[in-house]
Amino acid sequence: MDEPCLIEPSVKNYLFNTLQKCHSTRVNIYYYALNVFVLGLFVLFVGFTLYYCYTKKPTEYEKQQKMIRDQEYVLSKIKFYQEHTKHNNESQYSSISNLPFTSGN
Repeated sequence: MDEPCLIEPSVKNYLFNTLQKCHSTRVNIYYYALNVFVLGLFVLFVGFTLYYCYTKKPTEYEKQQKMIRDQEYVLSKIKFYQEHTKHNNESQYSSISNLPFTSGN
């Protein structure tokens, strides 16, 4: 049996082609909008990172203070080591067992 057709085949093809064009146009718009959005996020992220690095950069005064602290630390370690070795040299203890030396006479 022939089913009644409410729309002519040529009109059906025209509507189908028009809807296909609308769909591909919409997909292209979504594609470009998504790419622009991702590019914007990337630019914001890079910009924020660069700004954060710039603001956290130490000033000349802070650099000098850090250098002074580092020098004091190194000097204190050197002094501690010298005192430690001086103390060890003054005492008559064996460096291996920490037992006192006995005179063999």
